[in-house]
Amino acid sequence: MNVTPLTRDQLLSSVATAIGGGRRLTIAGHNLHSVYLTRTDAQFRRFYEDAELRLIDGMPLLSALDLTALCGGRPRWGSRHRLGSTDWIPQVMHLPSVRRIVLFGASEASNRQAVQTLGERAEQTELLGIPADPWNPEDLDAVAAQIRAFGPQLLLIGMGMPLQERLAAALRACTSVAVIATVGGAIDQLSGTQSLAPRWIGRTGLEWAWRLASDPRRFAGRYLVEPFQLARLILRGAA
Repeated sequence: MNVTPLTRDQLLSSVATAIGGGRRLTIAGHNLHSVYLTRTDAQFRRFYEDAELRLIDGMPLLSALDLTALCGGRPRWGSRHRLGSTDWIPQVMHLPSVRRIVLFGASEASNRQAVQTLGERAEQTELLGIPADPWNPEDLDAVAAQIRAFGPQLLLIGMGMPLQERLAAALRACTSVAVIATVGGAIDQLSGTQSLAPRWIGRTGLEWAWRLASDPRRFAGRYLVEPFQLARLILRGAA
């Protein structure tokens, strides 16, 4: 599994270096759901193969990687290498090179609240909110035009997998944004629309249970069915 185990400070440094050096950077978060999709969705897999940074987003994945490292006699990475989107978004706004940010995704009310919340934390950063729930594929050209006119250094796309990855690839091709990151439910979490599990729960590896309890209809398949499907795919590939 190809991941980029970074701490928060290392990630922020990578973002600043990319913007300052005029390089393009795509940031993706890797968890068990994305691992499953890389094995079942060819377009999704190509996005992860092309992304420059693939963060470890989820304690179950980190635990699996640490177990593999232990069996191979390599050092474990530890919990500081687990980076959820809300672990670094508030801090990235304080980088001097990040002057304009686009938040693309969530409902109109949630997007507006997230823009307000982040704007209060870093008044020197200009924010543009582009709601996208529900999403209409015919809006892509108009969204790309908005982004080009705004000229952000950072584009955050929070629409869930695999839609956000497809849109990230499309927008990277038709805009010149330096850093594009897929951030899942981070916009809803920052706005308070979606509850964010306490960090101590995340460190125990039980954040999935928090999410399942908060929205069982949405997460039951992902957490109760998909892991077994993934295990079957892994075992089939190892046979």
